[in-house]
Amino acid sequence: MISSLYNTLLTLGIVLSSPYFALKILTASHYRKGLSQRLGICYKDAGGKAGNEKPLWIHAASVGEVLGSLPIINGVNQAKPHLPILLSTMTATGNDMAKSRASGVKAITLFPLDHPWAVRKAISLVNPRAFLLAETEIWPNFLMEMGKRKIPVLLFNGRISTHSFQWYKRFRSFLEMPLAAISAFCMQSSLDAQRIIQMGADPERVTITGNIKFDQPPPKVTKEEREALLQTLGLHSSQPILIAGSTHKGEEEFMVRVLQRLSPESPDLVLILAPRHLERVREVEILLKKEKIPWKRKSQLQGTGQREGARVILLDTFGELAKLYSIGTIIFVGGSLVRVGGHNILEPLFFKKPVLFGPFMDHFREISNEVLRKGAGFRIADSEEMVLRAKTLLENLSLRSDMGNRGAEIIRDNRGATGKTLETIFRFV
Repeated sequence: MISSLYNTLLTLGIVLSSPYFALKILTASHYRKGLSQRLGICYKDAGGKAGNEKPLWIHAASVGEVLGSLPIINGVNQAKPHLPILLSTMTATGNDMAKSRASGVKAITLFPLDHPWAVRKAISLVNPRAFLLAETEIWPNFLMEMGKRKIPVLLFNGRISTHSFQWYKRFRSFLEMPLAAISAFCMQSSLDAQRIIQMGADPERVTITGNIKFDQPPPKVTKEEREALLQTLGLHSSQPILIAGSTHKGEEEFMVRVLQRLSPESPDLVLILAPRHLERVREVEILLKKEKIPWKRKSQLQGTGQREGARVILLDTFGELAKLYSIGTIIFVGGSLVRVGGHNILEPLFFKKPVLFGPFMDHFREISNEVLRKGAGFRIADSEEMVLRAKTLLENLSLRSDMGNRGAEIIRDNRGATGKTLETIFRFV
């Protein structure tokens, strides 16, 4: 009953949005291929020879999941170099990240819509030997079709946020069949394991393997690269730099207020703002203009270093944030002051930087708690606390160094989830 209602609403949604899709097809040539992949009818790169070779299909929804999948991809390539890998994503930004960072992958595509027709078509073209699902994206039709074909499905680096758990519990009876199609659940923590079992997963199929994101390869930035980056931005090595990464609406305004409060005592302080979604860059520029704060886009400084007194550098390019963290004095990670769930705080820790974040870190619950417990960062509730913490860090080099070292210890002490997960995967592959 619920399954029929789900498919009826899904079909209705596709029909109602068809004029929008048609307009996109006519006006954007690249959109045609993406839409075809969504409908499961254009898997030429993923199927064909790959279909005959029965690839391992790995699905990583967006940027964070793609980065978290890299250790698994590398591990599979090392252990089974002749096994082709298909990597799919749900978002366009995730697809771009996969194309720039995922080496050793035969094909990269977009995940099909969870409609029975699209799902059956895509699975038939790809003909995977197994399907690996990063974190937790439960697509009922896709999983049930995999179950019908007896194709192993493994969920790895699994996590269930508090918000998602409350939503999933309401549809427990509907989720029982999709969850029954999953052969193994490799969860990040005991809480995640408890939640997936309460949602209907077979306890005998659930194991705790840890968080693979601790194992992801850190961004490599040499001393020469850091110096070149500073020069490009018109900055010098002793200059205090506050970086706000992956920010959402409301957080840029918050950081601007913090900059204004810190400026009297730190007149050389520069704020690097990196909105999570690049389409919001223009919106942030309007805010900076309103506040009468001089700024420059990162793209305007490429190769020139002519900052011309700009107090804010606005990152408007893709894939550079991780390397920028290497030059920061203090790092704030966004999506945490608003109810988004937070973003990756491991990247600043790789560079031994003290990290600050807001109260909403549900997506990185275990990691953020460990950071607070070990004293590698601060949770801030409002601008007053942010200013206080920032002042303390700007004035105290030894404190920044100690916190950075503690962050590096956290990463070192929590490695190993990849090996545990690969052991499970190779039981089915």
